[in-house]
Amino acid sequence: NEKDSDATNNFILAGRKVTLPFFVASLVATWYGNILGIGEFVYRKGLVAWFCFGIVYYASAFIYAVFVATKVRGSLFQSIPEQIGARFGKYSQTISSVVILLITFPAVYVLMVGVLFQMFTGLNFIVSVVLGTVISAVYLSIGGFRSNIVTNSVQFILMYVGFGILLIYSLASVNFDISIVNNLPSSHKQFFGEESWQYIFSWFLISLQTFVDPSFYQRCATAKSPKTARNGILVSIIFWILFDSLTIVSGLIAKVKFPNIEPILAYPVLSDNVLPHILKGIFIVSMLATIISTMDSYSFLSGLIIGKEFLAKSRLFRRISAVNHVRIGIVISCAFSISIAIAIPSAIDIIYKTSSIVVPALLIPLVASYTNRAIFTPTQVNLLMMLSSVATLFFSILKEYAKHFSTNFFSFILGFEPMVFGVIFSLFLSLMFLLTPKK
Repeated sequence: NEKDSDATNNFILAGRKVTLPFFVASLVATWYGNILGIGEFVYRKGLVAWFCFGIVYYASAFIYAVFVATKVRGSLFQSIPEQIGARFGKYSQTISSVVILLITFPAVYVLMVGVLFQMFTGLNFIVSVVLGTVISAVYLSIGGFRSNIVTNSVQFILMYVGFGILLIYSLASVNFDISIVNNLPSSHKQFFGEESWQYIFSWFLISLQTFVDPSFYQRCATAKSPKTARNGILVSIIFWILFDSLTIVSGLIAKVKFPNIEPILAYPVLSDNVLPHILKGIFIVSMLATIISTMDSYSFLSGLIIGKEFLAKSRLFRRISAVNHVRIGIVISCAFSISIAIAIPSAIDIIYKTSSIVVPALLIPLVASYTNRAIFTPTQVNLLMMLSSVATLFFSILKEYAKHFSTNFFSFILGFEPMVFGVIFSLFLSLMFLLTPKK
């Protein structure tokens, strides 16, 4: 009925009334969940991090803002699977739901929250993982996406305050002497470092995850108007440039001052050595807020997909409301992510890298769903999603296997990034389908 529909709309899309400031704060905060990984990348590779984690993403976000954001806000759909399903049918919706869950389970962020909770409180690691995740699940289940928007806005402020303090004190620790960059390895001072063109290009392809990222879609769908969705992304790009300035300069200073530390600890070690005790606590909270903001968003999004695409269609859960489907989905998502973070923390990186599988599988079908022309049949779209994801997964496994052999064939395999292979395979398959006569 209309009352239930309004309740669902408010819980899932915050009533489609999110204004520009809240839109920007939420989107910007969600961007930086892997903050420790960014510190590691800057510490190990230098300025090339700005290209790999910054410029290519700015470009993808700009294209999304200009060509996609208003279409998303103008549609009636609440998720990417619904968008694809409305154009290509229920089987396409189910397949895209399974594929997109690979990048929406927040296991990697649950792990990092656990590590920082342990650092901050001294609690046992397992207790830290569970406690950090449960707190997030509770307020998401009560307030829905509106709670996510509000907490993201607070986290947005904390992340800029924390890293602003870190940069000021880091510069003060070297007497604001810019010439310290001369002490960096030569590769750290080159904009593209010593990386191959294929490695650089693969990061551009990875940035295309923006187009299939459910957090982008969800926020555009909740915006007050199509104009708010478009302008919100454009303003967010400015804030991303500002925050990247804080994180990259801080990471380079960490490399100069502490050249032999564990790279992933670049920011924690730097803060521990340059900040007074009170400000050190503020910085740890800001790092925690940066990670939790992303964990919140992906917990909600994976819960939404589980609830709407699987629970709502099962006989066991059919009688309960759509809002409760999402709430149960959030619980399932958090429980699954906690289990992975505790059981196999060394494998979390594999989960994080699943964007190499998702982008080739979903990019072309999603773009095709916005057109009115019959470019592909539903069967072709289903095959494109399934074959692209399976082929890219197989190639990723083969690449790991190839490290143990030195034959020409395996050396050739090692020269390709899985993302590059996946996109080429997807484009080739799409071209074949385009050239196939339609009935």
